[in-house]
Amino acid sequence: MKLSPAMVLLPALVLFNLSLHAETPTPPTNWKSSQPMSQAAATSDNWWLVFNDAHLTQMITEARSTYPGLKATLARVDQAKAAVTMARSSWFPRLDATGGAIRDRFSQTTSFSLPSSNTFDTGLELSYELDIWGRIRGGVKAAQATEDSASADAHTLGLLLSSEVARVYFALRSVDEEKQVLSDTLKLRQEALDMATARVEAGATNELDRVRAEAELAGTEAEIAALTGPRAELENTLALSLGRMASSYRVPVNRLPVALPSIPKVLPSELVQRRPDVASAMKQVEAAQARIGVAKAAFFPKVTLGAGLGVATANTSDYFEKDSKEWSVGLRFSMPLFVGNQRKAAVASAKAALQEVTGSYEEKVLTAFKEVETLMATLFAQEAQLKAQKRLQAAADSASKLARQRYAEGVTTYLEVIEADRTALSSRRGMVQLHSQQLLTTVQLIKALGGGWKAAK
Repeated sequence: MKLSPAMVLLPALVLFNLSLHAETPTPPTNWKSSQPMSQAAATSDNWWLVFNDAHLTQMITEARSTYPGLKATLARVDQAKAAVTMARSSWFPRLDATGGAIRDRFSQTTSFSLPSSNTFDTGLELSYELDIWGRIRGGVKAAQATEDSASADAHTLGLLLSSEVARVYFALRSVDEEKQVLSDTLKLRQEALDMATARVEAGATNELDRVRAEAELAGTEAEIAALTGPRAELENTLALSLGRMASSYRVPVNRLPVALPSIPKVLPSELVQRRPDVASAMKQVEAAQARIGVAKAAFFPKVTLGAGLGVATANTSDYFEKDSKEWSVGLRFSMPLFVGNQRKAAVASAKAALQEVTGSYEEKVLTAFKEVETLMATLFAQEAQLKAQKRLQAAADSASKLARQRYAEGVTTYLEVIEADRTALSSRRGMVQLHSQQLLTTVQLIKALGGGWKAAK
C-alpha cells in the first residue's frame, strides 16, 4: 500500500497538537464585597503616584534602580530574549565554510598502489531543515513564552519591592504621627501638673493630686521614648531597601497623607490579565504545552535540504582547474530507530511538567481572588471603624475638657481627669493607627490588583 503525503502528515500534526491545556478558573461576575474604588485613578506602572507623596516617590524610584534582586531578574529577562533569538535562528538556512589539507599514507599490503596521497579542498555547505513536524516552531513558541514569563516575573518583583517600601514608609510615618500626638499630650500633662501644683500650694487639694499628675507626665515621656526604637528599625529597613548604609541614612519627620487615594475599578474578569504573577504562570503553561509538541516531534524524521559547492584536488597546482570543482545537492532525512524509551520518557516528562505548571497557575488565580476579596472586606471594615473612631475621639476630647474644668472648679478629684485624659489619648492614637492601617491595606490592595501593570498584547 502506497502512503500519500497527507497520510504521513496527518498523524504527525495530530500528535504535535495533542497536549494538555490549562483552563482558567471561571471568575465571578461581581466581587463579594462592593468595590470601594474609583474609575478616576492612575493606571500606569507608577501606581505610588496616587499617594501624592514626593518622598515616597523618590524612595521607590531609587529602590527600583538599586535593588540587587531586581537587577538579577532583569538579567534573566535578557537571557530569555537571547534564547528566543537562538530559537528563531533555526528558521534560517545554515551556511558553513569548509576546507582542509590532508596527507594520507596507505598500507602497502592492500590493493592500493600509491603509498601516500594529498587532498586539498575548500567549499561552502548550505543546509536548511524543513520544519514539517513543528519542532522548530515549538521551540520558538516555548522560548517566547519563557521570555514573557521572565518579563512578568520582573514586574512582579518590582511590584513587591515598591509595595514593601510603601508599607515600611507609611509605618514610619505612623510612628511620627503617634509621637506628635504624644508630644501634644505631653504639653497637656505639663499644664495639668502646673494646675495641680498650684491647687496644692493654695490648699485646695492634697499632695496626692500633684504626684498623680507628675506620674502621668512621666508616663507620657516614657511612651515617646518607647517609639524611638521602632522608628529607627523602620528607617534602617528603608535604608536596606535603597542599598544605603543604615548609619548614614535619615528620613525626616513628616505626617501621614490626609486622604486615601482612589484605586482603579477592576472587574473580576480583568484580574487575571492584570496580575503579573498570574500572567507569568500562564506563560509557563504555554511554554510547557509547546515543549510537549517538541518532544513528540522527535518521533518523526528530521528532513534537511542540503547543497554544497567547492574545490578538491590532490595537487595545489590544479586547484583552480575546472575539473577540480565539485558540487552536490539533495534531500536528507534522519530518524532514530531505537533509543530505548527515551522519546516516550521525554513526552511523559513534558506532560508532567505541564501538569505541574497548570496546577501552579490555577493556584495563583484562586489566590489572587482570595487576596482581593479579603483586602476589600478589610478596607470596608476599616472605613466603618474609622467613622466610629472619629465619634469616639470627639466624645473623649469633650470628656477630657469637662473633667479638667470640673477639677479646676473643685467639683471632682484628679482621678477623673486622669481617666478622661487616658481615654482621649488612646482615641487619638487609635485614629492614627487606624488611618495608617487604611493606607497599608490600600497599598496591599493595589498590589493584589496588579498595580498599574498591563500585560503585553
